[in-house]
Amino acid sequence: MTYYIKRLGHQELGSILKLGDKPARGRYIYISKDEAILTFFPHLSTLVKNDSSLLPLIPLYLPRLEKVYCNYIYHNDKFHGSTSSRPRNEYRIYSNNSLEMNRYLFEANDIIIIKKDKLITDGVTQLVYYIDLVKDKTSALYSNCMNIIEKSPIRGDHALYDGFLEQFESKVRTLTSDHELEVTIDPSVTKVIAKSETNLESLFTSSSFRDFVMVGYESKCAVTGSVIKYNNFSNLEAAHIRPKSHGGTFLPSNGLSLSRDIHWAFDKGFFTLNDDYTILVHEEIESKFLNGLSGKSITLPENPFIKPDLNSIRYHRNNVFGLFITSGRL
Repeated sequence: MTYYIKRLGHQELGSILKLGDKPARGRYIYISKDEAILTFFPHLSTLVKNDSSLLPLIPLYLPRLEKVYCNYIYHNDKFHGSTSSRPRNEYRIYSNNSLEMNRYLFEANDIIIIKKDKLITDGVTQLVYYIDLVKDKTSALYSNCMNIIEKSPIRGDHALYDGFLEQFESKVRTLTSDHELEVTIDPSVTKVIAKSETNLESLFTSSSFRDFVMVGYESKCAVTGSVIKYNNFSNLEAAHIRPKSHGGTFLPSNGLSLSRDIHWAFDKGFFTLNDDYTILVHEEIESKFLNGLSGKSITLPENPFIKPDLNSIRYHRNNVFGLFITSGRL
């Protein structure tokens, strides 16, 4: 197993001078530019100004099993005509309230340990990063990590360690076996995405699409407002408004949280949405249930980044609505 081990510095945590002070700048985890470490994380391009990625982290120090998304950004204006006296060329994982439990949890000289792994959710495999925080400087784990860092050939307080960290793996086993996975998306994450110079479509995969849509709709059906749920199982699906087969994207604004039967009816074109987000049922549908929904508004996400895109809705209305007629009656 390979672990990324890093001792946190004063400057990257906002240069807090004393306990209780507010940081002077944004808080982040500085990532070494060593090639082996960069390979450990998602690839970011020099060719794209301030290229970025969404990093799904699973903190082992939280009381529950939680997937927290963070912005991973390559600040590379050095290669894009910067006139600054100190143009940037550095990689950062930006912290947020969800990652730090709504307080300034990370402190200078704390050690973080990160391991990447594969997580299967609803049959979809996603690359995730388990992260633990070592604060107790008298602990054997802290001493072991410092020993690894001091022997590391990588400059700075960074190390890649091929081995087995029992305390870390014990937490992984305990959390993944005893807890239901929850997904958290801090509002700051989508604010950063909205300003990103990276092609937004490239930021999302089928897994992150589902996560953002489910969080945006608070894990309830946008049409019925309900859910049938047991542990990690539910009857909800992240539906594409403009289908993938029609050139639709994984952007969350092209998604709706729908129960499985509603999703099926939406994909078949039994109903669509008007520009005011009210439901329009096809005139040939003889369903008391669906017709009873006609004219009602769907539930909308509070986060504007996830709110359904009107262009996608219009595409569905013009190209999918009533599709069941031309494709054969079911």
